[in-house]
Amino acid sequence: MSRFWEVKTLAEMSREEWEFLCDGCGKCCMYKAKNAFTGQLRYTGEACHLLDTSNRCRNYEKRHDFAHECVDITPENVSQLGWLPWTCAYRRRSEGLSMLPWHPLVLEDE
Repeated sequence: MSRFWEVKTLAEMSREEWEFLCDGCGKCCMYKAKNAFTGQLRYTGEACHLLDTSNRCRNYEKRHDFAHECVDITPENVSQLGWLPWTCAYRRRSEGLSMLPWHPLVLEDE
C-alpha cells in the first residue's frame, strides 16, 4: 500500500483510506468528564457499550442508532476535537504531523 497518508490531505482521502488511519486505540469511545473549574477533559475509564474488547465498535455502521452521543470524526471536524489523544492519526495528520512508528499502516509499509 502506498503511503497515501503522506501525500494526500485528509479531505482528499477516500472513505476507506480515512478509516485506515484509525489505529484502534478506542479513546474516542471513552467517556470524558470536564472539570468545572479548569475546563480540562479527562477520560473516565468508562467506554461506550458498543466498544468491544479489541477496541472496535460492535455495530459501526448503525452506531448512532444505539449510541446517540457518538461523535463522527471527519476531515471537517477533526481539528475541533481537542480531546483526541496526541497519538491519534486523525489528529496528527490534521496538525501536519507524521504518524507514529508503531501505527499499523507504518508497520505494514516497512
